[in-house]
Amino acid sequence: MTHLESNSIEVYPYQRDGTYFRFTTVQDILVKVNLSVDPRFFPDNPEITETCLFFIETDKPSMGLDIRLRNTVLDILTNFLKENEAIIIYYCDARDGRGHLRYAKFNRWFSLMKDPAIEKQDRQVIVADLNVDENDHAVSSELTVHASILLRKTHPAYDIAIQLFHSGDVDQSGKL
Repeated sequence: MTHLESNSIEVYPYQRDGTYFRFTTVQDILVKVNLSVDPRFFPDNPEITETCLFFIETDKPSMGLDIRLRNTVLDILTNFLKENEAIIIYYCDARDGRGHLRYAKFNRWFSLMKDPAIEKQDRQVIVADLNVDENDHAVSSELTVHASILLRKTHPAYDIAIQLFHSGDVDQSGKL
């Protein structure tokens, strides 16, 4: 695995543009970290007001290990949770068969987060996936989706958010 030069600076400079945080890596890759409020999470619980969906987009694939990219994403998440009464939901897209790898990477990254006031809990959900085969027939399969919730341990809705996140029966959102 290639290690990239980091110029001894731990994070890339980034800018906020609406729900996106943008930065460019040493490989000239534009990275967009999206933290957009998603009302589909916890819709029956008005006390949970700011739940954000987290995902990362890039304009091209990364070549090798870029520690500053990881550090920048962690810095964005940490600062976002410090500055907002937010809950962050992350789920690993499993449709390409690499969801478990995304999950493992996110777990490694989170283990390096330096803020003990932030909690991460995980959940696996089996979802039905419907595709169309080469003969135009619907083909159903099951996918394991890995999801995580991030929030401050002092969040006012901490207990109910954790309970709902882990409960497929109580959470009526259909998101997880």
